[in-house]
Amino acid sequence: MNWLTKPAIILGISIGATISAQATSYTIGESVQVKENGVSPDKVVTINSSTLGQQTVYAGVTQLLIDGVATNSFCVDPYQWASGSTETYTVSDLASVPSPAMGTAAAETVSKLWAKYYQQALSSDSTAAGLQIAIWETVAGSNFSVVGTDYGASGMITAANSSNIEANLVAVSSPSYQDYVVQNVPDAGATLV
Repeated sequence: MNWLTKPAIILGISIGATISAQATSYTIGESVQVKENGVSPDKVVTINSSTLGQQTVYAGVTQLLIDGVATNSFCVDPYQWASGSTETYTVSDLASVPSPAMGTAAAETVSKLWAKYYQQALSSDSTAAGLQIAIWETVAGSNFSVVGTDYGASGMITAANSSNIEANLVAVSSPSYQDYVVQNVPDAGATLV
């Protein structure tokens, strides 16, 4: 979860990361260094998590540095806290995270949500919050709820589930800190011999 207790200085860092964020090619099982630099665009929401109770959090596009590369992401782990430090993560299949794992059907819905709403979320705090809430609701089911407005999350889930378009996504996962979903760009550098 992205908690309100982060310093205000993160806002400036996250705006810079939003401008320069890019997708990268990842390999399942590889270790990467991950640092969260804030959430932007975002809305402040109150949520209930089965493990963390009621919390006030930032819901939106999470700005990460993965091996030093600015990367947009969303949290897929409403059960653990984010770390304020650089941590070692593992690139994982999206269906295998968090703990308990979301499974194939939820991973497919998250992929469809990303494909349908990601671009709009980059410039709209309401869409970014709605997409983050929709991802949490998809991943956690009855183990998660939002208090107050869901910024259209329930409608996003319905629309995504009727879509056939999916994004190519992977997770960066940690046993100790929250997991994130990121876009995976297939390696175009393969050489034909």
